[in-house]
Amino acid sequence: MIYALSFELNAQVARTSDPSGSMHPREVVLARFNDFCSDLKIPESGEFSFCGVTEGVLLAEEAHARGYETESWVLDEGLAPHERDWLSHESCLKMLAYFHDEISANAARDWLFREYIISASARVIAEEEQDWNATWKAAFTGIEVNDRLKVLPPWSEEWVRARESKNTAGIIAINPGAGFGTGTHETTQLCLKILTGLGDLSGKVVLDFGSGSGILGIAAALQGARVYCVEVDPLANENAKENAELNGVLERVTFSEAIPSELRKGQVDVLLANILRPILIRFSSEIKACLGADAELVLSGLIESDLLEVIEAYQSGGNRFSVIKDQKNEWRSLWLRRGEG
Repeated sequence: MIYALSFELNAQVARTSDPSGSMHPREVVLARFNDFCSDLKIPESGEFSFCGVTEGVLLAEEAHARGYETESWVLDEGLAPHERDWLSHESCLKMLAYFHDEISANAARDWLFREYIISASARVIAEEEQDWNATWKAAFTGIEVNDRLKVLPPWSEEWVRARESKNTAGIIAINPGAGFGTGTHETTQLCLKILTGLGDLSGKVVLDFGSGSGILGIAAALQGARVYCVEVDPLANENAKENAELNGVLERVTFSEAIPSELRKGQVDVLLANILRPILIRFSSEIKACLGADAELVLSGLIESDLLEVIEAYQSGGNRFSVIKDQKNEWRSLWLRRGEG
């Protein structure tokens, strides 16, 4: 068995020990809670009991509905820089702290009640212990984007067979990690649909701006392009490099946290950007400076109400693009083709 302590924390939490009624920010409460729990050991074995705390995950569409528009897609408060953390804006978060024994879980609950005024609904729940990693892997089986492309996890039997037979055409292997983009999100699929429709990209320079897992840049490299992946998150870049190596295109992809200077003078033939509207607009001038005479832009991470503002930002300054729109569920993409508008 494993024991989960379920509790809720407001953004500011009152201390029980301070008669003046001072409050602690949620992140301070969590830091102190982690410090206390990290010392808990199972009485019989002396092994550490504390497994860690998980918090609610806020998806992009939920964040957008609440008015949170940041550079990242899915972030956990314990991992994200504060300025890029949607969860920090939530007034109340549900927490689950996991322990290997019930005594430790109860001790952690008692510490919370002793230190802070929190909901009396905090309780310890006994659960059957699972191999969560194996369960998650079994659930993530990949996706067929169209008749030209599949995205598979590296543990997929289909990928293993394809690699052994050296017949991986039409397949991208993505090992999920710190970077957004496993092929399951609609915006990724919209971008891949356009990208695969471009056909052979040999001799072309492609910039994947906000590359995340590297999935779009890797797809372009597999189509013959010389690719530059730009991503501000160093952990995502490491994940993307691993994925590029997995697909045998590492030598054709350059990774950086900013747009390389050599691209800023109209050197890019195809630009991919699957990010949110504020970032597309904020960097529109830099992006346009990279575009060659007949460049194409594939933009996503958008909903219907974003489209007009994004199109205007890229058409401004004398630029002329033809505009092709596509959609999947509530998400939208833009395919902007220079010299045809």
